[in-house]
Amino acid sequence: MKDICLVINTFSSYSDLWPMFFDSLEKYFPSIKRYVFVDEGVPDEKSTTIYYDQTKTFRTQFLECIKQVPEEYCIFISEDYILYDDVRVDLLEKYKGILDENRKLTFIRLIKGIDFKEPKYKEHDDLYILNNLFPYFYSQSATIWRTRDLEKIFFHSDESCNFWGKAAKKNIETSFEWRATSVCQSLDMQGLFCYNGEDKRGIYHHDSIVFPHIATALVEGKWNLSEYEKELFPLLKKYKIDISIRGVYIL
Repeated sequence: MKDICLVINTFSSYSDLWPMFFDSLEKYFPSIKRYVFVDEGVPDEKSTTIYYDQTKTFRTQFLECIKQVPEEYCIFISEDYILYDDVRVDLLEKYKGILDENRKLTFIRLIKGIDFKEPKYKEHDDLYILNNLFPYFYSQSATIWRTRDLEKIFFHSDESCNFWGKAAKKNIETSFEWRATSVCQSLDMQGLFCYNGEDKRGIYHHDSIVFPHIATALVEGKWNLSEYEKELFPLLKKYKIDISIRGVYIL
């Protein structure tokens, strides 16, 4: 795919996910160029590895890495967004064309989240307008971004916010998603999401026929079998992963 790449942010402490994650990319999305941001190790020999300083905050780590990605558009995901079916490259190309046409749009999210009864975007039956006043307008969900706009969000974000984990969960206003949404509002960024009638999965999101993935395989560092037992359990068995080491997340 021209001018679109995959940006994967990961940590060496999550290396137990790398084999299943990168094998799924090779199987279901082999045509995409990919960059991996990591603290140490070589997650995947077919990807371009960009190292960050693990002593710095997530915001600075990512900002220093994304500056090295030249493609105009990127799909930003984590290592536990594991594909389980073919990516619809034809629809990604369509969405890229829409971003080309409307330079005011910053992103198109590839998965539907919480229901806000959003209006459709122009004549498109599969695209909806995401109001930047909604909570989590910025989201770590799989999304096609204008790479330089994504960089701009990190540049203007607070150094002190948390990425994930218990600290962010206890005080949601310190999370990067929460703070980044405010940045998007201040920059008057606009975005869309796609929805093709997919079933709801769990509490917060729907499945995606465009980018069919486990979202996410880990919750608070534990295996998300509550929402993705059918897709995830066979992978854990195939890659001989001892579930008891991380444990199982209970909703």
